[in-house]
Amino acid sequence: MRLWRPDSQRGRVLWIVAAALPLLASDLGRRILATNDEARFAVLAQDILARNDWLHPMLNGSLYYNKPPLQAWLIAAASWPRGDVTQFTAVVPSALAALAATLVIWALGRELFGSDAGRTAALTFITMQGVFLHARLPLPDMLMTALIAASLWMYVVALRRGGTRWVAFYGLVGAAFWAKGPAGLLPLLVAAAAAVHRFKGAWWRRMRLPHGMLVVLLVISPWFVLGFLTDRTALSHAIAFDQVRWYAPAPPTFASVVAPLQNIVSVLFPWVIVLPLVVAQALRAARGRGTEREHVVFLLTWAIVTVVVVAVSRHQRMRYYVPLAVPVALLIGWWYAGSVVKRRGEQPVKWSVYATLAAFVAMLTLVVSAARPRWRDDARLLLPNSAGEAAFLLLTLALVVFGLVLGVRVKRLARGFAVAWAGAALLLGSGYHWALARRNAVYDYPKIYAATRPHLHDIGELRAWGIPALPLALYFQRPVVPVEADQPLPALSPGQPSTVTVAKASLLERSQSAGVVIVHRDWLGSAGVAIVRQDAPGAADFRSP
Repeated sequence: MRLWRPDSQRGRVLWIVAAALPLLASDLGRRILATNDEARFAVLAQDILARNDWLHPMLNGSLYYNKPPLQAWLIAAASWPRGDVTQFTAVVPSALAALAATLVIWALGRELFGSDAGRTAALTFITMQGVFLHARLPLPDMLMTALIAASLWMYVVALRRGGTRWVAFYGLVGAAFWAKGPAGLLPLLVAAAAAVHRFKGAWWRRMRLPHGMLVVLLVISPWFVLGFLTDRTALSHAIAFDQVRWYAPAPPTFASVVAPLQNIVSVLFPWVIVLPLVVAQALRAARGRGTEREHVVFLLTWAIVTVVVVAVSRHQRMRYYVPLAVPVALLIGWWYAGSVVKRRGEQPVKWSVYATLAAFVAMLTLVVSAARPRWRDDARLLLPNSAGEAAFLLLTLALVVFGLVLGVRVKRLARGFAVAWAGAALLLGSGYHWALARRNAVYDYPKIYAATRPHLHDIGELRAWGIPALPLALYFQRPVVPVEADQPLPALSPGQPSTVTVAKASLLERSQSAGVVIVHRDWLGSAGVAIVRQDAPGAADFRSP
Protein backbone atom coordinates (compact mmCIF):
# COMPACT_ATOMS: atom_id res chain seq x y z
CA MET A 1 0.00 0.00 0.00
CA ARG A 2 1.35 3.45 -0.90
CA LEU A 3 1.92 5.79 2.02
CA TRP A 4 0.80 8.78 -0.01
CA ARG A 5 -0.87 9.64 -3.29
CA PRO A 6 0.24 12.55 -5.49
CA ASP A 7 -3.22 14.10 -5.26
CA SER A 8 -3.46 13.76 -1.47
CA GLN A 9 -2.63 16.57 0.93
CA ARG A 10 0.55 14.81 2.05
CA GLY A 11 1.46 14.12 -1.56
CA ARG A 12 1.10 17.79 -2.52
CA VAL A 13 3.30 18.84 0.39
CA LEU A 14 5.98 16.33 -0.60
CA TRP A 15 5.90 17.53 -4.21
CA ILE A 16 6.44 21.12 -3.04
CA VAL A 17 9.30 20.04 -0.77
CA ALA A 18 10.81 18.00 -3.61
CA ALA A 19 10.72 21.09 -5.85
CA ALA A 20 12.05 23.48 -3.18
CA LEU A 21 14.91 21.41 -1.75
CA PRO A 22 17.11 21.29 -4.89
CA LEU A 23 16.75 25.06 -5.25
CA LEU A 24 17.64 25.66 -1.62
CA ALA A 25 20.53 23.18 -1.65
CA SER A 26 22.25 24.52 -4.76
CA ASP A 27 25.46 26.34 -3.78
CA LEU A 28 24.27 26.48 -0.17
CA GLY A 29 27.14 27.53 2.08
CA ARG A 30 29.56 28.33 -0.75
CA ARG A 31 29.18 32.11 -0.49
CA ILE A 32 32.05 33.90 1.27
CA LEU A 33 30.53 36.27 3.81
CA ALA A 34 32.34 39.41 2.72
CA THR A 35 30.48 42.32 4.35
CA ASN A 36 29.79 43.32 7.94
CA ASP A 37 26.06 42.75 7.42
CA GLU A 38 26.57 39.25 6.03
CA ALA A 39 28.99 38.17 8.77
CA ARG A 40 27.36 39.84 11.79
CA PHE A 41 25.09 37.08 13.07
CA ALA A 42 27.61 34.37 12.24
CA VAL A 43 30.16 36.22 14.41
CA LEU A 44 27.59 36.51 17.21
CA ALA A 45 26.95 32.77 17.01
CA GLN A 46 30.70 32.15 17.01
CA ASP A 47 30.97 34.15 20.24
CA ILE A 48 28.09 32.19 21.80
CA LEU A 49 29.88 28.91 21.13
CA ALA A 50 33.28 30.23 22.21
CA ARG A 51 32.10 31.58 25.58
CA ASN A 52 29.10 29.27 26.01
CA ASP A 53 27.01 32.32 26.88
CA TRP A 54 23.68 32.25 25.05
CA LEU A 55 22.13 35.21 26.86
CA HIS A 56 24.86 37.80 26.27
CA PRO A 57 26.26 37.41 22.73
CA MET A 58 29.10 39.82 22.01
CA LEU A 59 30.29 41.37 18.77
CA ASN A 60 34.04 41.93 18.78
CA GLY A 61 34.07 42.17 22.55
CA SER A 62 30.97 44.37 22.99
CA LEU A 63 27.46 43.29 23.99
CA TYR A 64 25.11 43.40 21.02
CA TYR A 65 21.66 44.98 21.35
CA ASN A 66 20.94 46.22 17.81
CA LYS A 67 18.75 43.19 17.11
CA PRO A 68 17.35 40.38 19.29
CA PRO A 69 19.52 37.23 19.19
CA LEU A 70 17.14 34.63 17.70
CA GLN A 71 19.05 34.40 14.40
CA ALA A 72 22.37 34.09 16.25
CA TRP A 73 20.90 31.40 18.51
CA LEU A 74 19.73 29.36 15.52
CA ILE A 75 23.12 29.65 13.80
CA ALA A 76 24.84 28.62 17.03
CA ALA A 77 22.48 25.64 17.37
CA ALA A 78 23.19 24.57 13.78
CA SER A 79 26.93 24.95 14.40
CA TRP A 80 27.01 23.35 17.86
CA PRO A 81 27.59 19.71 16.73
CA ARG A 82 30.92 20.62 15.11
CA GLY A 83 31.79 23.32 17.64
CA ASP A 84 32.37 26.25 15.30
CA VAL A 85 30.52 28.37 12.74
CA THR A 86 31.17 27.68 9.06
CA GLN A 87 29.83 29.22 5.87
CA PHE A 88 27.41 26.30 5.63
CA THR A 89 26.15 26.17 9.22
CA ALA A 90 25.71 29.96 9.19
CA VAL A 91 23.08 29.77 6.43
CA VAL A 92 21.24 26.59 7.46
CA PRO A 93 18.65 28.55 9.55
CA SER A 94 17.88 30.87 6.62
CA ALA A 95 17.48 27.96 4.21
CA LEU A 96 15.16 26.14 6.63
CA ALA A 97 13.20 29.36 7.18
CA ALA A 98 12.73 29.68 3.40
CA LEU A 99 11.44 26.10 3.25
CA ALA A 100 9.12 26.73 6.20
CA ALA A 101 7.82 29.93 4.59
CA THR A 102 7.15 28.02 1.36
CA LEU A 103 5.04 25.46 3.22
CA VAL A 104 3.22 28.18 5.17
CA ILE A 105 2.37 29.94 1.91
CA TRP A 106 1.04 26.67 0.53
CA ALA A 107 -1.15 26.25 3.61
CA LEU A 108 -2.34 29.87 3.59
CA GLY A 109 -3.05 29.84 -0.15
CA ARG A 110 -4.99 26.60 0.30
CA GLU A 111 -6.94 28.16 3.18
CA LEU A 112 -7.83 31.25 1.15
CA PHE A 113 -8.35 29.97 -2.40
CA GLY A 114 -7.82 26.20 -2.60
CA SER A 115 -5.02 23.73 -3.32
CA ASP A 116 -4.14 24.97 -6.82
CA ALA A 117 -3.62 28.51 -5.58
CA GLY A 118 -1.57 27.32 -2.62
CA ARG A 119 0.71 25.14 -4.74
CA THR A 120 1.28 27.88 -7.32
CA ALA A 121 1.94 30.51 -4.66
CA ALA A 122 4.49 28.28 -2.90
CA LEU A 123 6.36 27.48 -6.12
CA THR A 124 6.32 31.13 -7.17
CA PHE A 125 7.65 32.27 -3.79
CA ILE A 126 10.65 29.94 -3.80
CA THR A 127 11.69 31.17 -7.27
CA MET A 128 11.63 34.88 -6.48
CA GLN A 129 15.08 36.44 -6.56
CA GLY A 130 14.85 38.04 -3.12
CA VAL A 131 13.83 34.74 -1.52
CA PHE A 132 16.40 32.71 -3.47
CA LEU A 133 19.22 35.04 -2.38
CA HIS A 134 18.28 35.54 1.26
CA ALA A 135 17.79 31.81 1.80
CA ARG A 136 21.59 31.72 1.33
CA LEU A 137 22.52 34.60 3.65
CA PRO A 138 22.85 34.40 7.46
CA LEU A 139 20.71 37.52 7.88
CA PRO A 140 17.46 37.55 9.91
CA ASP A 141 15.26 38.70 7.02
CA MET A 142 14.31 35.22 5.78
CA LEU A 143 13.52 34.08 9.31
CA MET A 144 11.40 37.17 9.94
CA THR A 145 9.59 36.67 6.62
CA ALA A 146 8.71 33.08 7.56
CA LEU A 147 7.39 34.18 10.97
CA ILE A 148 5.40 37.05 9.45
CA ALA A 149 3.82 34.62 6.99
CA ALA A 150 3.04 32.14 9.78
CA SER A 151 1.52 34.81 12.01
CA LEU A 152 -0.82 36.12 9.29
CA TRP A 153 -1.75 32.55 8.38
CA MET A 154 -2.85 32.15 12.00
CA TYR A 155 -4.70 35.46 11.75
CA VAL A 156 -6.75 34.17 8.81
CA VAL A 157 -7.45 30.89 10.58
CA ALA A 158 -8.32 32.66 13.85
CA LEU A 159 -10.91 34.85 12.10
CA ARG A 160 -12.66 31.68 10.96
CA ARG A 161 -12.20 29.38 13.93
CA GLY A 162 -11.15 31.56 16.88
CA GLY A 163 -9.98 29.97 20.10
CA THR A 164 -6.27 29.52 20.86
CA ARG A 165 -5.39 30.43 17.28
CA TRP A 166 -5.46 34.07 18.37
CA VAL A 167 -2.76 33.25 20.91
CA ALA A 168 -0.75 31.63 18.10
CA PHE A 169 -1.15 34.75 15.93
CA TYR A 170 0.09 37.14 18.58
CA GLY A 171 2.75 34.71 19.79
CA LEU A 172 4.18 34.46 16.27
CA VAL A 173 4.20 38.26 16.02
CA GLY A 174 6.35 38.26 19.14
CA ALA A 175 8.60 35.60 17.61
CA ALA A 176 9.03 37.76 14.48
CA PHE A 177 10.18 40.57 16.79
CA TRP A 178 12.84 38.23 18.18
CA ALA A 179 14.06 37.74 14.61
CA LYS A 180 14.64 41.42 13.76
CA GLY A 181 13.22 43.76 16.35
CA PRO A 182 10.38 46.23 15.64
CA ALA A 183 10.27 45.27 11.95
CA GLY A 184 8.82 41.95 13.09
CA LEU A 185 5.72 43.74 14.36
CA LEU A 186 4.58 44.32 10.76
CA PRO A 187 1.80 41.67 11.04
CA LEU A 188 0.07 43.83 13.66
CA LEU A 189 -0.16 46.73 11.19
CA VAL A 190 -1.34 44.46 8.37
CA ALA A 191 -3.96 42.75 10.53
CA ALA A 192 -5.18 46.04 11.99
CA ALA A 193 -5.50 47.69 8.55
CA ALA A 194 -7.34 44.66 7.16
CA ALA A 195 -9.64 44.47 10.20
CA VAL A 196 -10.48 48.18 10.06
CA HIS A 197 -11.42 47.83 6.39
CA ARG A 198 -13.52 44.72 7.01
CA PHE A 199 -15.07 45.25 10.44
CA LYS A 200 -15.02 49.06 10.77
CA GLY A 201 -15.43 50.20 14.40
CA ALA A 202 -15.47 46.68 15.82
CA TRP A 203 -12.05 45.81 14.40
CA TRP A 204 -10.18 45.76 17.71
CA ARG A 205 -12.74 43.43 19.31
CA ARG A 206 -12.63 41.01 16.36
CA MET A 207 -8.84 40.93 16.68
CA ARG A 208 -8.97 40.32 20.46
CA LEU A 209 -6.49 43.21 20.56
CA PRO A 210 -6.20 43.90 24.34
CA HIS A 211 -5.50 40.25 25.18
CA GLY A 212 -3.36 39.85 22.08
CA MET A 213 -1.10 42.78 22.91
CA LEU A 214 -0.55 41.25 26.33
CA VAL A 215 0.65 38.07 24.61
CA VAL A 216 3.02 40.08 22.39
CA LEU A 217 4.42 41.96 25.38
CA LEU A 218 4.96 38.74 27.31
CA VAL A 219 6.86 37.25 24.38
CA ILE A 220 9.13 40.23 23.61
CA SER A 221 9.68 41.61 27.13
CA PRO A 222 12.44 39.14 28.18
CA TRP A 223 14.80 40.72 25.66
CA PHE A 224 14.22 44.20 27.09
CA VAL A 225 14.44 42.97 30.69
CA LEU A 226 17.69 41.12 30.02
CA GLY A 227 19.23 44.13 28.30
CA PHE A 228 18.02 46.51 31.02
CA LEU A 229 19.58 44.36 33.74
CA THR A 230 22.85 43.93 31.82
CA ASP A 231 23.55 47.33 30.21
CA ARG A 232 20.63 49.73 30.12
CA THR A 233 22.69 52.49 28.45
CA ALA A 234 23.68 50.29 25.51
CA LEU A 235 20.12 48.98 25.18
CA SER A 236 18.65 52.50 25.18
CA HIS A 237 21.15 53.61 22.52
CA ALA A 238 20.34 50.60 20.33
CA ILE A 239 16.59 51.21 20.60
CA ALA A 240 16.90 54.93 19.87
CA PHE A 241 19.39 54.78 17.00
CA ASP A 242 19.31 51.29 15.50
CA GLN A 243 15.60 50.49 15.84
CA VAL A 244 13.81 53.84 15.72
CA ARG A 245 15.93 56.51 14.06
CA TRP A 246 17.31 54.08 11.47
CA TYR A 247 13.81 53.50 10.06
CA ALA A 248 12.45 57.00 10.61
CA PRO A 249 11.30 58.84 7.46
CA ALA A 250 13.71 61.29 5.85
CA PRO A 251 13.18 64.16 3.37
CA PRO A 252 12.63 62.62 -0.08
CA THR A 253 15.41 62.61 -2.65
CA PHE A 254 15.60 61.16 -6.15
CA ALA A 255 17.45 58.09 -4.85
CA SER A 256 15.00 57.52 -1.98
CA VAL A 257 12.02 57.73 -4.35
CA VAL A 258 13.54 55.39 -6.94
CA ALA A 259 15.05 52.86 -4.52
CA PRO A 260 11.73 51.29 -3.41
CA LEU A 261 10.69 50.56 -7.00
CA GLN A 262 14.11 49.18 -7.84
CA ASN A 263 14.15 46.98 -4.72
CA ILE A 264 10.62 45.70 -5.30
CA VAL A 265 11.50 44.67 -8.84
CA SER A 266 14.71 43.00 -7.61
CA VAL A 267 12.94 41.00 -4.89
CA LEU A 268 10.05 39.84 -7.08
CA PHE A 269 12.09 39.12 -10.23
CA PRO A 270 11.29 37.32 -12.54
CA TRP A 271 7.64 37.05 -11.48
CA VAL A 272 7.35 40.82 -11.51
CA ILE A 273 6.71 40.29 -15.25
CA VAL A 274 3.21 39.00 -14.55
CA LEU A 275 2.46 41.51 -11.78
CA PRO A 276 0.51 44.04 -13.91
CA LEU A 277 -1.93 41.29 -14.96
CA VAL A 278 -2.31 40.09 -11.38
CA VAL A 279 -2.85 43.58 -9.96
CA ALA A 280 -5.41 44.42 -12.65
CA GLN A 281 -7.33 41.23 -11.88
CA ALA A 282 -7.07 41.83 -8.11
CA LEU A 283 -8.42 45.38 -8.38
CA ARG A 284 -11.29 44.05 -10.46
CA ALA A 285 -12.05 41.41 -7.81
CA ALA A 286 -11.82 44.01 -5.02
CA ARG A 287 -14.87 45.74 -6.48
CA GLY A 288 -16.97 42.60 -6.17
CA ARG A 289 -18.56 40.83 -3.24
CA GLY A 290 -18.17 37.65 -1.30
CA THR A 291 -15.46 35.71 0.50
CA GLU A 292 -13.04 35.71 -2.41
CA ARG A 293 -13.20 39.47 -2.57
CA GLU A 294 -12.42 39.73 1.16
CA HIS A 295 -9.39 37.50 0.79
CA VAL A 296 -8.06 39.41 -2.23
CA VAL A 297 -8.49 42.71 -0.38
CA PHE A 298 -6.61 41.19 2.59
CA LEU A 299 -3.64 40.31 0.37
CA LEU A 300 -3.69 43.72 -1.32
CA THR A 301 -3.74 45.36 2.11
CA TRP A 302 -0.85 43.16 3.23
CA ALA A 303 1.23 44.15 0.19
CA ILE A 304 0.39 47.86 0.38
CA VAL A 305 1.12 48.15 4.11
CA THR A 306 4.45 46.37 3.63
CA VAL A 307 5.50 48.64 0.77
CA VAL A 308 4.43 51.84 2.55
CA VAL A 309 6.11 50.99 5.85
CA VAL A 310 9.39 50.04 4.20
CA ALA A 311 9.41 52.66 1.46
CA VAL A 312 9.08 55.64 3.83
CA SER A 313 11.96 54.52 6.05
CA ARG A 314 15.18 56.49 6.01
CA HIS A 315 17.39 53.67 4.77
CA GLN A 316 16.62 51.43 1.81
CA ARG A 317 17.92 47.91 1.33
CA MET A 318 16.72 45.16 -0.98
CA ARG A 319 16.37 42.76 1.95
CA TYR A 320 13.82 45.01 3.68
CA TYR A 321 11.34 44.12 0.90
CA VAL A 322 11.67 40.32 1.19
CA PRO A 323 8.41 40.07 3.26
CA LEU A 324 6.58 41.55 0.26
CA ALA A 325 7.23 38.30 -1.62
CA VAL A 326 4.63 36.50 0.51
CA PRO A 327 1.43 38.44 -0.38
CA VAL A 328 2.57 38.86 -3.99
CA ALA A 329 3.14 35.10 -4.37
CA LEU A 330 -0.31 34.45 -2.88
CA LEU A 331 -1.91 36.91 -5.30
CA ILE A 332 -0.17 35.19 -8.21
CA GLY A 333 -1.44 31.85 -6.91
CA TRP A 334 -4.98 33.22 -6.72
CA TRP A 335 -4.74 34.66 -10.24
CA TYR A 336 -3.44 31.39 -11.64
CA ALA A 337 -6.07 29.24 -9.90
CA GLY A 338 -8.87 31.54 -11.03
CA SER A 339 -7.73 31.43 -14.62
CA VAL A 340 -7.07 27.68 -14.79
CA VAL A 341 -9.64 26.13 -12.46
CA LYS A 342 -12.49 28.62 -12.69
CA ARG A 343 -11.76 29.57 -16.32
CA ARG A 344 -12.05 33.22 -15.40
CA GLY A 345 -10.99 35.70 -18.05
CA GLU A 346 -8.03 37.89 -17.19
CA GLN A 347 -8.36 41.63 -16.91
CA PRO A 348 -6.57 42.72 -20.11
CA VAL A 349 -3.37 44.74 -19.91
CA LYS A 350 -1.94 46.21 -23.10
CA TRP A 351 1.49 44.95 -24.07
CA SER A 352 2.54 48.54 -24.61
CA VAL A 353 2.04 49.05 -20.87
CA TYR A 354 4.50 46.24 -20.20
CA ALA A 355 7.04 47.75 -22.57
CA THR A 356 6.68 51.20 -21.00
CA LEU A 357 7.03 49.85 -17.45
CA ALA A 358 10.03 47.70 -18.39
CA ALA A 359 11.79 50.62 -20.07
CA PHE A 360 11.04 52.90 -17.11
CA VAL A 361 12.41 50.44 -14.55
CA ALA A 362 15.48 49.72 -16.70
CA MET A 363 16.21 53.44 -17.06
CA LEU A 364 15.87 54.08 -13.35
CA THR A 365 18.07 51.09 -12.54
CA LEU A 366 20.80 52.36 -14.86
CA VAL A 367 20.63 55.90 -13.44
CA VAL A 368 20.69 54.79 -9.80
CA SER A 369 23.39 52.18 -10.42
CA ALA A 370 25.61 54.65 -12.26
CA ALA A 371 25.31 57.09 -9.34
CA ARG A 372 26.86 54.56 -6.97
CA PRO A 373 30.60 54.95 -6.46
CA ARG A 374 31.21 51.20 -6.87
CA TRP A 375 28.92 50.53 -9.82
CA ARG A 376 31.77 49.27 -12.04
CA ASP A 377 32.81 46.69 -9.44
CA ASP A 378 29.21 45.56 -8.90
CA ALA A 379 28.59 45.26 -12.64
CA ARG A 380 31.78 43.25 -13.08
CA LEU A 381 30.60 40.71 -10.49
CA LEU A 382 26.94 40.49 -11.48
CA LEU A 383 26.98 40.70 -15.28
CA PRO A 384 27.96 37.67 -17.40
CA ASN A 385 31.62 37.57 -18.43
CA SER A 386 31.24 35.23 -21.41
CA ALA A 387 29.00 34.97 -24.43
CA GLY A 388 27.92 31.45 -23.46
CA GLU A 389 26.88 32.52 -19.98
CA ALA A 390 24.96 35.52 -21.30
CA ALA A 391 23.23 33.38 -23.94
CA PHE A 392 22.13 30.80 -21.37
CA LEU A 393 20.74 33.45 -19.00
CA LEU A 394 18.86 35.13 -21.85
CA LEU A 395 17.47 31.74 -22.88
CA THR A 396 16.15 31.02 -19.37
CA LEU A 397 14.63 34.49 -19.14
CA ALA A 398 13.00 33.88 -22.52
CA LEU A 399 11.54 30.66 -21.12
CA VAL A 400 9.90 32.64 -18.31
CA VAL A 401 8.46 35.20 -20.71
CA PHE A 402 7.42 32.55 -23.24
CA GLY A 403 5.69 30.46 -20.59
CA LEU A 404 3.69 33.41 -19.28
CA VAL A 405 2.78 34.67 -22.76
CA LEU A 406 1.85 31.15 -23.81
CA GLY A 407 -0.41 30.77 -20.80
CA VAL A 408 -2.17 34.11 -21.17
CA ARG A 409 -2.47 34.34 -24.96
CA VAL A 410 -3.11 30.69 -25.82
CA LYS A 411 -5.16 29.99 -22.67
CA ARG A 412 -2.78 27.21 -21.57
CA LEU A 413 -1.83 28.73 -18.25
CA ALA A 414 -1.07 25.40 -16.55
CA ARG A 415 1.55 24.47 -19.15
CA GLY A 416 2.71 28.04 -19.39
CA PHE A 417 3.30 28.24 -15.66
CA ALA A 418 5.31 25.00 -15.68
CA VAL A 419 7.57 26.38 -18.43
CA ALA A 420 7.92 29.75 -16.70
CA TRP A 421 8.72 28.12 -13.34
CA ALA A 422 11.40 25.89 -14.87
CA GLY A 423 12.88 28.95 -16.58
CA ALA A 424 12.86 30.93 -13.33
CA ALA A 425 14.57 28.12 -11.42
CA LEU A 426 17.28 27.76 -14.08
CA LEU A 427 17.73 31.53 -14.37
CA LEU A 428 18.21 32.10 -10.64
CA GLY A 429 20.27 28.97 -10.02
CA SER A 430 22.70 29.42 -12.91
CA GLY A 431 22.97 33.19 -12.55
CA TYR A 432 23.75 32.91 -8.85
CA HIS A 433 26.26 30.10 -9.42
CA TRP A 434 28.30 32.03 -11.97
CA ALA A 435 28.14 35.34 -10.08
CA LEU A 436 29.12 33.54 -6.88
CA ALA A 437 32.31 32.17 -8.43
CA ARG A 438 33.35 35.67 -9.51
CA ARG A 439 32.46 37.18 -6.16
CA ASN A 440 34.27 34.56 -4.11
CA ALA A 441 37.38 34.99 -6.22
CA VAL A 442 37.67 38.71 -5.43
CA TYR A 443 36.53 38.55 -1.78
CA ASP A 444 38.70 35.61 -0.76
CA TYR A 445 38.84 36.05 3.03
CA PRO A 446 39.94 32.43 3.59
CA LYS A 447 42.99 33.18 1.42
CA ILE A 448 43.73 36.31 3.49
CA TYR A 449 43.48 34.22 6.65
CA ALA A 450 45.87 31.59 5.30
CA ALA A 451 48.45 34.31 4.51
CA THR A 452 48.04 35.97 7.91
CA ARG A 453 47.90 32.88 10.11
CA PRO A 454 51.69 32.43 10.55
CA HIS A 455 51.92 35.91 12.08
CA LEU A 456 49.15 35.59 14.66
CA HIS A 457 50.71 33.37 17.31
CA ASP A 458 52.28 36.07 19.52
CA ILE A 459 50.14 39.17 18.95
CA GLY A 460 47.85 40.92 21.36
CA GLU A 461 45.40 42.40 18.90
CA LEU A 462 44.12 41.93 15.36
CA ARG A 463 42.95 45.05 13.56
CA ALA A 464 41.03 45.93 10.40
CA TRP A 465 41.95 49.31 8.93
CA GLY A 466 39.61 50.64 6.27
CA ILE A 467 38.07 47.22 5.49
CA PRO A 468 35.11 45.34 7.07
CA ALA A 469 36.08 43.92 10.46
CA LEU A 470 33.38 41.27 10.93
CA PRO A 471 34.34 39.02 7.99
CA LEU A 472 37.87 38.96 9.42
CA ALA A 473 36.47 38.08 12.85
CA LEU A 474 34.51 35.20 11.30
CA TYR A 475 37.28 33.65 9.25
CA PHE A 476 40.06 34.37 11.76
CA GLN A 477 37.81 33.17 14.63
CA ARG A 478 38.91 35.93 16.98
CA PRO A 479 37.83 39.50 17.82
CA VAL A 480 38.96 42.21 15.42
CA VAL A 481 39.41 45.86 16.39
CA PRO A 482 38.12 48.15 13.60
CA VAL A 483 40.11 51.27 12.72
CA GLU A 484 38.23 53.84 10.66
CA ALA A 485 39.66 54.76 7.27
CA ASP A 486 39.91 58.45 8.21
CA GLN A 487 41.89 57.68 11.38
CA PRO A 488 45.62 56.91 11.64
CA LEU A 489 46.83 53.48 12.65
CA PRO A 490 47.18 53.68 16.47
CA ALA A 491 50.75 53.65 17.69
CA LEU A 492 51.95 51.19 20.32
CA SER A 493 53.42 52.23 23.64
CA PRO A 494 56.55 50.55 25.01
CA GLY A 495 55.74 47.15 26.42
CA GLN A 496 52.50 46.69 24.49
CA PRO A 497 52.04 43.39 22.64
CA SER A 498 52.55 43.40 18.89
CA THR A 499 49.58 43.74 16.57
CA VAL A 500 48.67 42.54 13.10
CA THR A 501 46.52 44.77 10.89
CA VAL A 502 44.74 43.89 7.66
CA ALA A 503 44.71 47.31 6.02
CA LYS A 504 43.60 48.93 2.84
CA ALA A 505 46.89 49.38 1.06
CA SER A 506 46.28 53.00 0.10
CA LEU A 507 46.01 53.98 3.78
CA LEU A 508 49.55 52.88 4.52
CA GLU A 509 50.92 55.73 2.43
CA ARG A 510 49.99 58.25 5.12
CA SER A 511 50.87 56.02 8.07
CA GLN A 512 53.78 57.24 10.19
CA SER A 513 53.51 54.63 12.94
CA ALA A 514 56.82 53.18 14.03
CA GLY A 515 57.60 49.49 13.87
CA VAL A 516 55.26 48.72 10.96
CA VAL A 517 56.35 45.90 8.65
CA ILE A 518 54.37 44.69 5.63
CA VAL A 519 54.31 40.89 5.64
CA HIS A 520 51.92 40.22 2.76
CA ARG A 521 50.00 41.99 -0.01
CA ASP A 522 46.76 40.87 -1.64
CA TRP A 523 43.42 42.06 -3.03
CA LEU A 524 39.88 42.29 -1.66
CA GLY A 525 37.43 43.39 -4.29
CA SER A 526 39.03 46.17 -6.32
CA ALA A 527 41.18 47.39 -3.42
CA GLY A 528 44.66 46.27 -2.58
CA VAL A 529 45.19 45.17 1.02
CA ALA A 530 48.32 44.76 3.06
CA ILE A 531 48.91 42.64 6.13
CA VAL A 532 51.17 44.57 8.46
CA ARG A 533 52.76 43.70 11.76
CA GLN A 534 53.39 46.46 14.27
CA ASP A 535 55.81 46.13 17.19
CA ALA A 536 56.11 48.41 20.18
CA PRO A 537 59.18 50.67 20.44
CA GLY A 538 62.09 48.80 21.94
CA ALA A 539 60.75 45.37 20.97
CA ALA A 540 62.95 42.90 19.17
CA ASP A 541 63.09 43.51 15.43
CA PHE A 542 60.54 41.52 13.46
CA ARG A 543 61.50 40.19 10.11
CA SER A 544 59.05 38.78 7.61
CA PRO A 545 59.88 35.21 6.59
